[in-house]
Amino acid sequence: MDDYANIWLHRTKWAYLLLVVATLMSPVFYVMYISFNENGFGAAQYVFTTRWYGLIFADAQLMNALRWTLMLAAMTTVLTIPMALMAAKFYKATRAKVPVVFLMLAPLFVAPDILSAALLVFFKNVNFTFQWLGALAGVSFMDGWFRLSFSTALIGLVIYTIPYAFVVILITMGRYNKEQTEAARACGASGWRAFWDIEFPQIRAGVFSASAFTVILCFNEYTRTSLLKGGFDTFTTVLVSQMLNSGMSEQSYAMSSFVSFVAIALIGGIIVVTLMRSEVAARKAQPVAEPNTAPA
Repeated sequence: MDDYANIWLHRTKWAYLLLVVATLMSPVFYVMYISFNENGFGAAQYVFTTRWYGLIFADAQLMNALRWTLMLAAMTTVLTIPMALMAAKFYKATRAKVPVVFLMLAPLFVAPDILSAALLVFFKNVNFTFQWLGALAGVSFMDGWFRLSFSTALIGLVIYTIPYAFVVILITMGRYNKEQTEAARACGASGWRAFWDIEFPQIRAGVFSASAFTVILCFNEYTRTSLLKGGFDTFTTVLVSQMLNSGMSEQSYAMSSFVSFVAIALIGGIIVVTLMRSEVAARKAQPVAEPNTAPA
């Protein structure tokens, strides 16, 4: 059925889609709305201001938490994306596709609280084991290998984000024809050159989208990070702590909105650029009509 046969049906579908997106984004829009209020949350009078956005960089606690979160997000992305890409390539090459998908998506089947608690117990027991081995050997350099720290939080975030990155990259790879890689190899290209020159340009949008998605997940994650991070604060742990105790400050609302603005701009930019490039590629792929040379 042609969606454009009935213009009102087409417009209704778009209206429904926009309504769903607006409903899902309404909490974010509300936080943005509060962040521009001079009087803060719950005030009887709304006075528009951008002053709180200028003060977020003077909040030492927020800025320190933001730095830790950025480092976690960067390291998680550096580790997760290559692993997800290799897993997606393995999925395309293997015949046992169902077991591969099950293993990659298995972390999503476990509740965040349960998985976080399990990782916490695991790291504590592994750390105790290494301390015991170090005591037997008379050395101490192994005592802090698996102590709750940046590394343990990083491992928890990689386990959390890799299924999402795998799915995003795999969707993009669905339109890639592996015979192109085989043809490049037959022409003498190495495996790396065949991937970088032939395959990567076609799946680049998926890799960049997975990278952006991973960064956003790291900013939004609380449960795993709070249990595995050790002695430092992240962006979400500071916000949740404020909400449970003294309430979020005006700078916190501004910082949350600022991060949301960046995330929306990043994802929106990737989508727009991808659509524009797809449109250009589709136009170039259209056959050009040959001039009519037949005699009149």
